Amino acid sequence: MHFPKHVLAVAVAFSLVAVPGWAQVANSRPAPSAAANSAKPKEMSNADVIALAAAGLPDDIVIAKIHAASLTNFDTSLDGLKSLKAANVSSAVIRAMIDPQAVTPTSTPAPAAFSAASANNPDDPLIPHSPGIYILAPGRDRTVHLSKLEHTVPKQEKTSGTFLSGISYGIAKAHVKVVLDGANASVKTSDSNPVFYVYIPEDSSTFGGNSITIKDFALVKFDVKSGHREVNTANVSMWGASSGTDEKARQGFSSERVKPGIYKLTLLGPLPVGEYAFQQSGSQSSAPGQQNTGAYFDFGVNGAE
Repeated sequence: MHFPKHVLAVAVAFSLVAVPGWAQVANSRPAPSAAANSAKPKEMSNADVIALAAAGLPDDIVIAKIHAASLTNFDTSLDGLKSLKAANVSSAVIRAMIDPQAVTPTSTPAPAAFSAASANNPDDPLIPHSPGIYILAPGRDRTVHLSKLEHTVPKQEKTSGTFLSGISYGIAKAHVKVVLDGANASVKTSDSNPVFYVYIPEDSSTFGGNSITIKDFALVKFDVKSGHREVNTANVSMWGASSGTDEKARQGFSSERVKPGIYKLTLLGPLPVGEYAFQQSGSQSSAPGQQNTGAYFDFGVNGAE
């Protein structure tokens, strides 16, 4: 039996309306999967690390971000490493970039890394310690230790440039220098950007001979000479005298009171290989008749081992 074409068209249209879901099935398309819609995680790159370092974030935070990143794409070629050092990215952070999934034992952990159960752990910086300055850095066993810096009082001062100052009638400056015995400090570290903790009793009891505050400290770099270390502390000329450590020798750091009597010192930049000390102003030298030269808490940076 033959039906006119217009009759067939009407019949098909009626069947699509009359049978529920047919039109919807005919017009439906598979929905994209959630996986297809999800964006690929952003890879952490050298630029991200440099931005974190430029923001002044401490190494432990930057390293934690590196370890937490699901994807990384670090350029650790020779040129990449040069760019990182030029941007003042620390050696500890660069080591983490070279092996992002490893927990580097040479990187200084955040204080939170020490568990609450470590109340008797001598390497935990957040528990009380005897007054002094401590360095938190990897030791020879490549694990992090909290080591106390030795309290050193200069045994002598020396002057330089006095002859030239004399023949120039004081136009040329004469220099007064503090001298520490020995060419090297007993406490050494391979970390160029260690963290320091200072323990100052809240009851204003003595610390190195006097009641002090965290503002009484300055970090200075010493010149190493034959068998001793020295730093310029005063200049004398025909125009007068000036006292205080040479600005060129000073190294920047910030301080933070983390708990009562406990202060964290963070360097503003990596330290070159050399000899250093925290200078405490206001301490008297042990030598009779010697002027107020301050006490020193010394350490050395010997580079990567």
